[in-house]
Amino acid sequence: MSSDLSLPVASTRPYRTFIATWAGWMLDGFDNAIYIYVVVPALTELLPGSGLAANHAHIAQLGGLMFSLFMLGWACSMFWGWCADRFGRVPTMCATILIYSIFTGACGLAPGIVSFAIFRFLTGFGIGGEWAAGAPLLQESVPEHLRERLSGWLHTGTPIGFLLASAAALLILPTGGWRALFLLGSAPALLTIWLRLGVPESRRWIEQRRANRARARIRDLFGRGLARTTWSAALMMTCLIFGLWSSTFWIPTLVITWQTSSGISAAGAQHLGSMSGLVLSLGTLLGCVSMPWIVRWIPRRKSVAIVFFSGALVCNVTSYFGIVMVLKNLQLFMLTLPLLGFFTSGVFSLFTIWLPEMFPTMLRALGSGFAFSFGRVLGAAGPSIVGALATSFGSYPRAITVVSFIYLLGLFCVPWAPETANRALPP
Repeated sequence: MSSDLSLPVASTRPYRTFIATWAGWMLDGFDNAIYIYVVVPALTELLPGSGLAANHAHIAQLGGLMFSLFMLGWACSMFWGWCADRFGRVPTMCATILIYSIFTGACGLAPGIVSFAIFRFLTGFGIGGEWAAGAPLLQESVPEHLRERLSGWLHTGTPIGFLLASAAALLILPTGGWRALFLLGSAPALLTIWLRLGVPESRRWIEQRRANRARARIRDLFGRGLARTTWSAALMMTCLIFGLWSSTFWIPTLVITWQTSSGISAAGAQHLGSMSGLVLSLGTLLGCVSMPWIVRWIPRRKSVAIVFFSGALVCNVTSYFGIVMVLKNLQLFMLTLPLLGFFTSGVFSLFTIWLPEMFPTMLRALGSGFAFSFGRVLGAAGPSIVGALATSFGSYPRAITVVSFIYLLGLFCVPWAPETANRALPP
């Protein structure tokens, strides 16, 4: 990985840059979502080879543990934010995409539970870095009048990747099995060729590096003027990531186990589980597409954050406690999934706009990446906590209802964040 300081400043091509970063994000979402659909069949096959029974308790505990390992790998990706500020946005994006593509494919070849866990950790390490490089690249490469809109739409790549993963699960799992689905996840590696050859480096980053050759240092995030911003961003991301992956991560597994216990065949339950992820992703997509208009309609970033934190809490408690536990109505639960996706996952489109606005150019990738990665460190415990609580309570929805109150903490963190609405991107 080498610096681009010796290169001429490339002309800005905003839509080419948007398509490239969006494609990386979409494939990131696809690779990220695959695990949700294969956790039951994959662990059912791998656990006996490791001397463990493939029963409900082991799948719940180890399924959460595997995802926590993935998120820990994701959390370690704050390294990529430093790379993006030090060596450039484009080469860092290429490196992250190559890593997560290679190790997603490796998951499909894993002979046992230990190797599978290692590959999941390394996949997370690659996936986590793509955001830290891609979001600053887009914001710094487009005109100011397009920045908010394209940044908000950038996150639509994630739900579309989830939708493609849902469709792939519906088509491939019944015939090719879980290993084929992981092997398909190695395809994003091809994107790096176009990225390296066809996408210019950020003009703003090149100019700042030429003017100031000081390296990005993590301690600068905690100096006077940035410490409050850094911690407020990191704590908000912690609550969002913990809440998201403690709730929506379990939806296909919840539907599958719920319907299997009701007497539906394993194939029928798997189909419903894949459909639940598809419906959830539609709500996420709606949240991401509409975010540029939402931040115009509610002209304060903090106010938008409060709406989404509150909406996520209300939707989670209503869906898991009210509909699943009390009413036990699958059809009504499926109808609420778009709202769950809109609030718990669509909110990340707000932070695609907001986080890069909080930091100056030479700390933008590092600061945004630290906030996301810190959230992943603590959020990584979420799936394991839900798995353990589900085993203790004998109920996924009860466990998810309890951990949903993390969104209350998020509401207390919002006032500490800087307000950046109607301001140009900092130099």
